[in-house]
Parts: sequence; C-alpha cells; structure tokens
Amino acid sequence: MTSKQDWLHQQIQALAAQQPQFTDRAFWVALDRVVTEQAQRHDQLQGEIDGRTWRPDKW
Repeated sequence: MTSKQDWLHQQIQALAAQQPQFTDRAFWVALDRVVTEQAQRHDQLQGEIDGRTWRPDKW
C-alpha cells in the first residue's frame, strides 16, 4: 500500500471505532474492505500493463 492508502485505511478505521451503532460501524468496515480490494486490483492491473509492454508478441 502507498502512504495515501495507509492514511485512508487509518482514517476509516478511526471512523469505524467512533460509531456507536453496529450498522454504522459495519458500513465503515465494508468501505475499508472495498478500498483494500481496489488497491490490490490497481496493483495487479499495473503489473499486467508493465508485462504487456515488455512482451512484443502481445502487442
């Protein structure tokens, strides 16, 4: 994760910890999972782009 992603993760966790109701807390936890999944997909796609640019047979 990048520093921005780490910061966002920390902020979401802090907001989740402040929520008194379970449903509100569940929203923030789910949002954190979505952000983590998006970061992982971004890294995978970046790797695919890098791999394709170095393989002339895939051009």
